[in-house]
Amino acid sequence: MKSPTYFFQGVHIVRLLGKALILGVLAAVVHTVADLKVPRNPETEWTEIFRYFYLFGSSVLMGLIFAEKMHFQPFLVSRPIGWGRRMLALLLFGVGPGLLIGLVYHNLFAWVRFSPRRPAWTYLLTDWSDTLVVSLSSGFTEELVFRFLLFVSFIYVLSRLFHPVIAMGPAFTATIPFLFGVILSSLLFGAVHGTYGFLTAFLAGALLCLCFYRGGLESAVVAHVLANFVFFSLTYL
Repeated sequence: MKSPTYFFQGVHIVRLLGKALILGVLAAVVHTVADLKVPRNPETEWTEIFRYFYLFGSSVLMGLIFAEKMHFQPFLVSRPIGWGRRMLALLLFGVGPGLLIGLVYHNLFAWVRFSPRRPAWTYLLTDWSDTLVVSLSSGFTEELVFRFLLFVSFIYVLSRLFHPVIAMGPAFTATIPFLFGVILSSLLFGAVHGTYGFLTAFLAGALLCLCFYRGGLESAVVAHVLANFVFFSLTYL
């Protein structure tokens, strides 16, 4: 039986802890500010920042460990390409998909504004600064959990489970962990958006997985934040 420390072999844990600390603090601050500005829960206080830090910091750390184990670079800025290609990736996998998702969502759900199905918290959105803060919060934190942690961890675990099949099977079997990682993480992403919005959230989640995989966390966050901002602003203001 392998030692429990085997999983951490080859992992630069101190360096990963530093990254997790930075992203965890940033996510906790953004999420807390959004909760205070557009209070879905009237009892929200600044002390919530510690709970959010634990949640997002631990998510980032585990995602970083899984990414390092599979030799996957989750950050666009750290990939060995020039700045020109980084900017192109940000446009192709960030700005473009974000605008697309936001406009599609608005066309599908514009009627919700005058419907009893409209979420109660959206009545608190009074101007573009409200939608921007909420979009930053939801887009950033959901990418950390659903793409950075769940998507990456599913690929790693499934690659280990399917290793015998991949090793002996034809070339296309190597895509099995990736495809199942997209499906499973997107199913969970759709589930948290409720039964009514499940299908559209599932499809958006699958597209965001591609954005994250090809364009890094930065592109996925840009796409998600922009999609939310376009949808919230056009639909609820």
